[in-house]
Amino acid sequence: MGGMSIYSDDNLLARWQTSVTEKSNAIILPDGCRDLILKTVNNGRPQWHISPLFDQAKTVPLEAHSTFTGFRLKPGVSIAHEQLLSVLEQHAESIDDISTLLSDYTDIKSSVDEALNCLATEVDSVKQAAQELGVSPRTLQRIIVNNTSKSPNYWVLLARARRAARALTKSMSFAELAEIHGYADQSHMNREIKRWFNTTPSAIRATPSIVSQLYSKGYD
Repeated sequence: MGGMSIYSDDNLLARWQTSVTEKSNAIILPDGCRDLILKTVNNGRPQWHISPLFDQAKTVPLEAHSTFTGFRLKPGVSIAHEQLLSVLEQHAESIDDISTLLSDYTDIKSSVDEALNCLATEVDSVKQAAQELGVSPRTLQRIIVNNTSKSPNYWVLLARARRAARALTKSMSFAELAEIHGYADQSHMNREIKRWFNTTPSAIRATPSIVSQLYSKGYD
């Protein structure tokens, strides 16, 4: 297994790499980011694809002797999919500086970046976020949906669930954590954790690989 390197590029959040020797499955948690992923199997021809924004955890099959290199884009970044993948397919073995290429085929609007940053804070509602941004809820809805294909509520709930899930490693009761993170009660938090990550708070607390993924760079 590999690690993750953090970048300061405007659109590139982090780079990660992992390898598997045997056929297996990986659980991918929603993190609000899209990744440009390079996959090679048995040192064969490189294959590139761009991950979607996940609504819940997804199990992905991994082939034996596979290596994956991922370039995690910041939340809200738009991607010229066809053009980027076309360039990569033609020059996959000669590209040395992927961050330069990504800067040519990705973009993020300042209004989207500002809105997502606000929605990631501990706001009580989309309406409150709109007030803090100085726009109407309808305008906020339009900005977010048009540029991310997800609603503002998606981003609010995802950020809250990620914060709560990371906090499960702390020595607090689930009831205390639910209150701290704005859930109505422990049952409400449990349902939201299950809805996003397809597992229970107890299972997260007991599974280091899930905890590690929750602490990887994403929508925070």
